[in-house]
Amino acid sequence: MTARDDAVEELGRIRAEIEAIDATLVATVARRVALARRVGALKRVAELPTLDPPREAAVVRRAGALAREAGLDDEDIRYVFWQIIGMSRRAQLEER
Repeated sequence: MTARDDAVEELGRIRAEIEAIDATLVATVARRVALARRVGALKRVAELPTLDPPREAAVVRRAGALAREAGLDDEDIRYVFWQIIGMSRRAQLEER
């Protein structure tokens, strides 16, 4: 087997691992959105506002700190989390 063959084989293994991680990420986001729906229902019962900007900002700050600890760019992770929070906010607004 040549070095090229080894590299192509390793590339296939890594891509399969990335695909598995992607599936886990999507499942985790889906779980978070489902929990956000429950939060929205509880907020309606408790007569609390759906939007909680201080809580959202705290979540994003915590994610940024975790990113830095993991050696990732915290700005990129904060952007991702604002997107996830937007999804969660929309889910909280759904009446089911």
